[in-house]
Amino acid sequence: MFYVSKVSIPFFFLAVLDLIYSLFLRTFTVDVKSLWTVAVFGFVAHTIMGAMYQIVPNSQNRPLKLPLLSYVVFVLSLASSVAFYSSNHFIGSLIHLVSCLIFFFHVLSSMRNFQPITVKFLTLGSLYFLLSGIFLVLSELGYIPFALAVHTLTVGFMLKVVVGVELAWIPMLYMEPLNLTLSKRLFYLGLFTTPPFLISFYLYSYKLIALMSFLVLAFVGYYLYLIYSLFVKRRTPKEIPYVIKYLLLALFILPFGLLIGSFMAGKELVSHMVFLHFDLLIYGFTAITIMGGMSHLYPRIVYNMKFSKKEGVYISDLVDEKAIKRILPLTVVALAWMVFAEAQGRPLSYLATIPYLILWLYFSYAVLIRGLLFRPKLSS
Repeated sequence: MFYVSKVSIPFFFLAVLDLIYSLFLRTFTVDVKSLWTVAVFGFVAHTIMGAMYQIVPNSQNRPLKLPLLSYVVFVLSLASSVAFYSSNHFIGSLIHLVSCLIFFFHVLSSMRNFQPITVKFLTLGSLYFLLSGIFLVLSELGYIPFALAVHTLTVGFMLKVVVGVELAWIPMLYMEPLNLTLSKRLFYLGLFTTPPFLISFYLYSYKLIALMSFLVLAFVGYYLYLIYSLFVKRRTPKEIPYVIKYLLLALFILPFGLLIGSFMAGKELVSHMVFLHFDLLIYGFTAITIMGGMSHLYPRIVYNMKFSKKEGVYISDLVDEKAIKRILPLTVVALAWMVFAEAQGRPLSYLATIPYLILWLYFSYAVLIRGLLFRPKLSS
């Protein structure tokens, strides 16, 4: 790595804490707004912020300017999470907005070369991240719907960043060239389809939301075709790395979550299907993508921080690869149980998140904690 972001590590731990607290809310409260806030503006936002502090400088081959600012952003992010945990949504949204502003201009100051397709997606996503912070505050003041702020972060920020990063990682890890022409078309498709979708949430017409959601589905469908073409054109059979398996499983779940969202809006069944939509897209697509991303990025950060100059230590030593491979199929089982148990109502729904929580604790130990606690064997 050209540049190592030390602040990414606490960001990832904060994100996992956000996830665990969201599972607590998912089980013991009917306050959907608090759940969405902690899961989306906590877990999702903080994971991607930590990842971008590592990815952006390396994409530019230049160190991050004023690294101290990244720690200021982290402290503000931690403070916003604490406010969200205590249901102080307005205070939390204000703190979150300040962190968004600093993060946006801090990351933007490190960008010089906007030509790579990944950088284009990261830049566009960062703009939507700033907008989502503004919209969150405006929603607390009653000027716009809260759902607009949520979908600005998920569809505008998270989806763009995930697509941008995967367009770099999947071809690199699978060792197949990317079709740059199709990638550029994908970027422009995302550029022009997201605003109408978000405007439909501002107008808050369910029929219009359902109609505009097909624009997002078109973007996702084109992206899935682009990824599919990478695997079809391979000349010889190749083993798929476990990181890519996580990303592909998440991409398999993504269109189902989007279709359910479109269906529930079109039929105005939001109150009946919102948890299914939420579970598939946040605890399914997003969380599984994050598992794959963390298992690839985190051990490399720790290795370059602590062990790059020590002989006999490898990146694979810092992550329990057997555990990561074991967790992958179990995520499907845990997610299916969550959906099933929630549909049965009380008291079974109290047990809905337990297998999923256990998996994330296991994952955290196998990746996050193992890397920090690893000690090389002393040579005799």
